[in-house]
Amino acid sequence: MIFVTVGTTLPFDELIETMDALVRRGNIAERVVCQIGVGRYRPKRCEFFAFRPTLAPWYEEASLVVAHGGTGTVLELLRMKKPFVAVANPRAADNHQAQFLAKLESLGSVLWCRDLDRLHQDIQRARTYRLKDIPYETLALALMREMERNSGPERHNFLRRFQQRFMDSNSRRKG
Repeated sequence: MIFVTVGTTLPFDELIETMDALVRRGNIAERVVCQIGVGRYRPKRCEFFAFRPTLAPWYEEASLVVAHGGTGTVLELLRMKKPFVAVANPRAADNHQAQFLAKLESLGSVLWCRDLDRLHQDIQRARTYRLKDIPYETLALALMREMERNSGPERHNFLRRFQQRFMDSNSRRKG
């Protein structure tokens, strides 16, 4: 099963529509389940739901995940060592998802789909792609240090969100 998640705060209908079209055209034959969040598009060829209290069971069952580029989602998938393709939602404030994914890609720890027209190829690539095995905490700290070296308001906003997500994630795992 392929699980697709767009997060809970921003619509990302283009991603869901693309997945639905891939199933319709027969490019993807396996079961696809989509978490559509606040999006308006309702897939016709994929199972879907808007929200669940946790996505962990869906991540665990999936052979592969296609995810928006949200910090919490991406870090959770990295922690789980789950094969995935990340897609930046263009509606995200100050382009922070693309910045985040670009940095992770430069570290060899994420497969980033920059163009939905290439999603099928990236899904195929993700099935055999091996991410660099960077411990979760090391990766998070490396990202924070790198972002601190960059300048500008986008860096500040990204870093603040990233640190909050990282701290929330650590407190959940310890508590």
